[in-house]
Amino acid sequence: MLAVQARPFDHADYLYEIKWDGYRGLAYLDDQTTLLSRNQLDLTPRFPELQGLHLRVKEKPAVLDGEIVILRDGKPSFSALQARGKTSDILKVNRLSRQIPATFVAFDVLYRAGENVMGMAIRERKQILEQIIEQGPDLIISQYVIGSGIDFYRAVTAAGLEGVVAKRLDSPYLPGKRSAAWKKVRMVRSAELVICGWEKGEGVRSLGALILAGYRDREWIYMGKVGTGFTRDEEVRLLELLAPLKIPSPVFSPPRGELRQPTWVKPELVCEVTFSEISPDGRLRHPSYKGIRPDKLPQECTIQVD
Repeated sequence: MLAVQARPFDHADYLYEIKWDGYRGLAYLDDQTTLLSRNQLDLTPRFPELQGLHLRVKEKPAVLDGEIVILRDGKPSFSALQARGKTSDILKVNRLSRQIPATFVAFDVLYRAGENVMGMAIRERKQILEQIIEQGPDLIISQYVIGSGIDFYRAVTAAGLEGVVAKRLDSPYLPGKRSAAWKKVRMVRSAELVICGWEKGEGVRSLGALILAGYRDREWIYMGKVGTGFTRDEEVRLLELLAPLKIPSPVFSPPRGELRQPTWVKPELVCEVTFSEISPDGRLRHPSYKGIRPDKLPQECTIQVD
């Protein structure tokens, strides 16, 4: 279930919880743990420290919705999570699982004891979470307040967190739907967009900028470029990921005079960027690269920003 964008607000019919900055995923718990991203990518091998979540849950089989996060000083670190997410070597994965362990933050339940509970109101589903989960360092329940959305938003952002999600107390769980029953309120505007090409860097930089597009009416729409926010190591990694996706021509009509000797790629990699606003001609202003989103599908990158 997905949320729509909103500004901070108070309402007695809504609960408010932290918007966790991690990989969204479903935890399928029975005699083992399976973690799947929204695009059905199996994240379980990347996070061996989370493979015992089923031992912390009663009334199985159960399915939980939540975020995989890495907590630093009690706050999620997306950069640390990126370091984990891009590692596939088993020895490195095992070492990092000890050095920077992940936590699954559960904020909803879809099945309990094999029973579909998505039709229940979220206030009831929150109660079920408390009943069936034994919390620990690898599994915690997302806490919430009711009614005081503006004060909660101020407290969350003052603590350096990304924002909040407001959920109507009587709302059922609508899988695959973007519903106004869930509203996300973020301090920094961000968007998930598809990388459709790149430009060479100058001097010591091997990557100058990523060329970004959103999806609308079954077409790719150019949204601008992002040339800041990635380290030298990330530049190398991005170029390695993009190399096999090279194509001879772009998937959209490129603007005249705005791109410099671009290399075009298939629209398969999704990245997240932060920005200040969208210009009247549809370009991101002051964009900064945040990271690759393996948990997002390209066609989900509709031109709706957070």
